[in-house]
Amino acid sequence: MQTDNPCIIIVTSPQHTGKSSLIAQYINLCRQHNVSVAGILAEGLWKNDQRSGFDLVDLTSGIRVPLAVRCAPHGRARISFEFFSEGIDAAHAALDAKRCATADLIVVDEVGKLEVMGQGWAPLLPALLELPGKTHVWAVRESLVDAVAKRWSFTPRAVVEARSPDALDKLTAACALFDA
Repeated sequence: MQTDNPCIIIVTSPQHTGKSSLIAQYINLCRQHNVSVAGILAEGLWKNDQRSGFDLVDLTSGIRVPLAVRCAPHGRARISFEFFSEGIDAAHAALDAKRCATADLIVVDEVGKLEVMGQGWAPLLPALLELPGKTHVWAVRESLVDAVAKRWSFTPRAVVEARSPDALDKLTAACALFDA
């Protein structure tokens, strides 16, 4: 039964512990079941067992562009990343409500501190949430789940812990986009 309200599932875990990997597995399952997917996935790049940056994947077109690279920390930041305008522009295009309107599933990886402060992808999210009957999967760090839900005034259908052994099953059940 489709409603006008969005169905929002939060995939959570601490920083760098598998949110994007779980979502990527779920996207592959969706595509195997002919579920259309739009939005963005930030795939981590690793060097010497350390995250060296991120590529942004436009889930509609499949185009991959550099989003960020690790740089020397500044201020009180333990880890700092420099963001590329090419990646930010690609994310804005991928998260355009008109591009996402025909998708069954909208992915936003990740909704973080910048978004809670009204920056980053935040200006794009209200239009996505206004699309009737869409299922959303948002990656959100554990420490930000309540702030994200409060900022956009929703109660998630489910919060799936990415490190859980049955996380993919829980995500599949929560989204209910196809018979598992």
